[in-house]
Amino acid sequence: MGENTPADSSVFTTLRWDNGRVAWLDRHLTRLHAHAKRLEIDWPSDFQERLKSASITGEGNLCRIRLSRNGQVDVSLSLSEYSSSPFTALSQEAPRFDQRAQGTKHAAWSGYQRARKNANEGSADIALLVHDGAVVDGDRCTPILLDLDGVAFAPSPAGGGIDSVTLSILKPEIENAGIPFRYARLTETLLGRAAEIIVVGTGVGVAWLSEIDGQSVGKGSPGPLFNTCKNAFESALGEAWTPLEGFDGNDL
Repeated sequence: MGENTPADSSVFTTLRWDNGRVAWLDRHLTRLHAHAKRLEIDWPSDFQERLKSASITGEGNLCRIRLSRNGQVDVSLSLSEYSSSPFTALSQEAPRFDQRAQGTKHAAWSGYQRARKNANEGSADIALLVHDGAVVDGDRCTPILLDLDGVAFAPSPAGGGIDSVTLSILKPEIENAGIPFRYARLTETLLGRAAEIIVVGTGVGVAWLSEIDGQSVGKGSPGPLFNTCKNAFESALGEAWTPLEGFDGNDL
């Protein structure tokens, strides 16, 4: 997945991994299937068998499932190395692709990897990806902010960010906690009036931000959005595990 790799040569998704089990497999494969369809990558009729028989390479606590245009299914492990909250973030220009590929997890992923590298070299934990004056995504996570009026905002899908599996799990729990949820353009003005900002994702789980580009954000401590999402994530994760070899694929 280098600089010159065509975006539509493969799609992938990354899941939590624990001794042969993966979390939220059905949700991840539903998204993988949707992204493959957008990029006109044929979904093998025997995907279930290909996934079960794939050799698993690497080691760690994250599992990447990749479907290539030729129908090959690869499974590889890597290690998530996030520290504990609070996180610091560095803004980076968001990678842009053609309309078909934008918002999918595809083969031309070097722009996301470069943003992550730049953030780490700048002593930040994550990169926030900016396009047209608004934060549209994170390098491995999705930002959510709680404004001073108590409304939660996540990046509008129209901005081209990835549709987050973790956010789809947490959104109902945010609303059930009495916090109104909206999608919006996360502009500098909206970020500046945030009571708290968190990021969510497969590897990061739920973490709160204390700083963006060297500037303090939020109130300097975790608040109701973080606490709601952290508790909901940990509770849901406990029931989310599926043996990879036990996947039946009937819903795809």
